[in-house]
Amino acid sequence: MIHSALKKFQTYIRLSVIFLSLLVFSHCGDTNEDPIDEDPPEESFYKVTVNPAVTFQEMVGFGGALTWYCDRVTSSSKKEELYDLMFNDLGMDILRLKNWYYPVNYPDNKSTAEMEVSWFKQHFDATNVLFDVAKQKNPTMKVLFSSWAPPSSLKSNGILNGSPDGSLDKGTLKKNDDGEFMYDEFAAYMDDVLNNITFNPDFLSFQNEPSYTNPGWETCEWRPSETATFPGYDIAFDKVYDKIKDKPNPPMMIGSESANLGNSSFGNTFSTFADKLKDKNHLGMHAYHPYNLNESSTTSNMELSLKVLENYQDRPNMMSEYSGMSWFKTAQFINRTLYVANSSAYIYWELMWAEDSEFAMIQVAQNGNYTLTPFYYLMKHYAKHISQGYKRIDLNSQFATLDAVSFISPAEDKVTCVILNPSGTSIDIKIEVPNHSNKAVSAWESTQSSQYVEIQNLSPDSIIRLKANSITTIVVSI
Repeated sequence: MIHSALKKFQTYIRLSVIFLSLLVFSHCGDTNEDPIDEDPPEESFYKVTVNPAVTFQEMVGFGGALTWYCDRVTSSSKKEELYDLMFNDLGMDILRLKNWYYPVNYPDNKSTAEMEVSWFKQHFDATNVLFDVAKQKNPTMKVLFSSWAPPSSLKSNGILNGSPDGSLDKGTLKKNDDGEFMYDEFAAYMDDVLNNITFNPDFLSFQNEPSYTNPGWETCEWRPSETATFPGYDIAFDKVYDKIKDKPNPPMMIGSESANLGNSSFGNTFSTFADKLKDKNHLGMHAYHPYNLNESSTTSNMELSLKVLENYQDRPNMMSEYSGMSWFKTAQFINRTLYVANSSAYIYWELMWAEDSEFAMIQVAQNGNYTLTPFYYLMKHYAKHISQGYKRIDLNSQFATLDAVSFISPAEDKVTCVILNPSGTSIDIKIEVPNHSNKAVSAWESTQSSQYVEIQNLSPDSIIRLKANSITTIVVSI
């Protein structure tokens, strides 16, 4: 009788735990099925089931940007270490570079010997070197080349770096004597840019954040379509494409790299620009910057913003610039770009920055010394084990609070899962791949105090413990 009562009590406790788990909402896959079994698992672990038969977007990859301060890398006495960390160890597949081509007295002078802003020259030279090194280390590396503004000769206020006095007129595309915006001259400038850098980028964005302005650096203000006072991004998109399309190996055009996914007073959001590009066959990928989100944004906020991309699945999309959240929240955001926005690429903004940067993956001082931060290891969880050609696949977990994404390799012999455990307790899991047997399992984990540590002595049937508030990458050979 006592034994019977004890069994009833144990059953009651199990059912109570499952009922409470059902009240916790979390994304673990892409089906509408309840991720928790009707009955509690008999085993001492929770199953995480991935299904290679259900695929989503194909990946271009994960990576970062080398823009401001990039010359600190090429001039560092430790540059070979930095090159290896960025282009080998990290496993990145896509690199974002910046346009620094602003010759003095352009267009009469097109020489790269001297730039409008003197320190742009060493950045221009460093960018050429960094491209070459990246391709030497990884010949399949993809490169996005983004421009921040036309030269001063094509700016309405004649000033490259915004408006030094901070006035409202920070500059847009110049008009000619007939009062027409100088689209053709701007397209010719972008052609000159490609003619004078020493490499062929894979992707081209002719205007970073087309409606954002800042008096501190070069920007140019556009509108989705032409108005009386602002040029049309859509017109310039066609003009630039027509000018460069016949070049050998022309880059794929992307757009619009708008500064936010939210609302604004005049519609300077991703959707307002993307609406003008959807019917253009020469748009290769949509690109977005989610700067309406920050550390205080909830996961629901993230998802609501990213759902905008559901209306633009006519072609692939990439998250081409963002940083600004803590390392774990950044991982939560990355996962949502993958399973809400179906993004094919994620480019972290500060692959390297100055030594005082809070969010840099690699902090590089003026003397060339460097520090790897938790953001480096965070991106390694994705970039090292998910490469070009991988496809996202369906995933379901018996434990509802896990936040996970999974991918399969092009050869369909390897599955990679990145699993976040946002709960305050450890969870034991086991990866299962229906109709496949696990041949080998490897895993790496990060917590706030310990970054990217390999979990030792795993066998194909291993149960893996996910620590509280952790990020774990699990690779299963099948």
